[in-house]
Amino acid sequence: MIYISLLHNVALLVALTLVHGLLIRRIGENKYGLSLFSGLLFGAVALIGMMTPMTLQPGLIFDGRSIIIAVAGLFGGLLTALISALIALAYRIYLGGVGAPTGVAVIVGSAAIGVLWRFLRLRRPAFSSASSLYLFGLLVHLWMLVCMFILPSQIVWKTLSNITLPVLLIYPFATLLVSLMFIQMERHIESEKELAEERNSLASLVEAIPDLLFEVGLDGRYHRYFATHNEALAIKPEVLDGRKMQDLLPPKVVEICFRALHEAEKSGYSFGYQYSLDLPEGGRWFELSVAKKKTEHHQQSSFVVLARDITERKQHEKELIEANQKAEAANRAKSEFLANMSHEIRTPLNGLMGMVQLMRYTSLTQEQQEYLENIELSSDTLLALINDILDLSRIEAGRFEIESELFTVDATIMGAVALQSGNARSKSLNLVTELSENLPRQLRGDALRFRQILLNLIGNAVKFTKEGTITVKAEIVSEEGNKELLRVEIRDTGIGISREQHEIIFKPFVQADSSTTREYGGSGLGLAICRRLAEQMGGIIRVESELGRGSSFIVELPVTNSPDF
Repeated sequence: MIYISLLHNVALLVALTLVHGLLIRRIGENKYGLSLFSGLLFGAVALIGMMTPMTLQPGLIFDGRSIIIAVAGLFGGLLTALISALIALAYRIYLGGVGAPTGVAVIVGSAAIGVLWRFLRLRRPAFSSASSLYLFGLLVHLWMLVCMFILPSQIVWKTLSNITLPVLLIYPFATLLVSLMFIQMERHIESEKELAEERNSLASLVEAIPDLLFEVGLDGRYHRYFATHNEALAIKPEVLDGRKMQDLLPPKVVEICFRALHEAEKSGYSFGYQYSLDLPEGGRWFELSVAKKKTEHHQQSSFVVLARDITERKQHEKELIEANQKAEAANRAKSEFLANMSHEIRTPLNGLMGMVQLMRYTSLTQEQQEYLENIELSSDTLLALINDILDLSRIEAGRFEIESELFTVDATIMGAVALQSGNARSKSLNLVTELSENLPRQLRGDALRFRQILLNLIGNAVKFTKEGTITVKAEIVSEEGNKELLRVEIRDTGIGISREQHEIIFKPFVQADSSTTREYGGSGLGLAICRRLAEQMGGIIRVESELGRGSSFIVELPVTNSPDF
């Protein structure tokens, strides 16, 4: 009889587990509401069990309320245990009889043990293990056996002889079974919550994306779609479902989409493919981002396709290109204007300088001679400036051609040095050359532009050096076949240049320090022209310098040592 009662109570507890799970899902996060309804539920199940007990003698019954009340405390908490215990207490007191005090003690003790074990379980995960839950059930039913001693002495041993063995052998395992079912239910509900939160988070993320999202198969069939606003879809949703892109999109767009899908099939993702669509509101541009969706059991590759509307970006790019083209056209027009104007200004200036030379053959007073020298000096300065502007404007306008001819390297270098030697002597500067033995006698290149670079750099070195030495060094630093790299270094002991100014000085109309313009003169075009000329010839020019420690300007130009090249 006791075993039939046990099975009856276990069945009630299984049903309780299922109903309790439904209750948690329904009530959710309402803590007090859940405790109230759980208490009523546990109390009702305990009441049903007490209505169909095993009767040992009039007023002394045996049922599964201890398990129910203990589990209520373990999984529902203090309020749930209190409510369920009060329901069970009220009914047990109503039944009365010799076993009423024992029944009350069992109910109170079971609730207390359940609440205590919950406290331990929440703080130590080990108290949720199977072995711990078995000890929990054993403790509850040891308490029930202890409560038997409240009965009158003449029936204590008779009662214990009937219930002790099944209580100690079976009821702890029944409690363990029910507890494991509740734990499994808790974990399942927690997994459901996490999954729901993840879905909500993903849904919120998708809703925040203004672009169009599709799931597409490798065959081009649409499986799912998402748009924040359905009106963003060019095709109605009911037409899109289950259709293939080749049935709905222009052939060129389909070709681009399949190219992106096959790339994602191989590498796992694809970015950057763009296409345009003619929509009712006008032409729109889209950019595709495709990711291969992970599938199981070797299923066909459900791809995730994001179509981003880049129409505005395309419009900005177009406007930027047009603005850039206009700026380049304006710059070319400016350069051509400067080139033409420089040429027009140089013509009368050459005439003026010719007249000055003729005047030197006439009888002039000392005062007139001084005036004439000032005119000649000013004319030379103006002509040099005009030549620099003309060269720079021709380079920028693309009207500057690099020649390829044979020239004598050492003679070209020595000629440039000779032209600057007078200025160097006037400042008591040493101007020396160091020509490497590996320097070929003849090379093929643009001798005129090479000489112009040398004159500019040597002239600058003389201008910005007050005392000391200016060295012009030339050598071949690398050779490959008939191609050689010519390096020329102009080193001085002048004022030097700070590291911050190393790149600035190569920009047009810029000098390292604005004060140098007032002290040394110059337009700031020389180094800009030198760099442009070097780059036009496929070479580079750079500077190594520190303020107050002189400067080294290094030019590297590719040349050929073959006369027949």
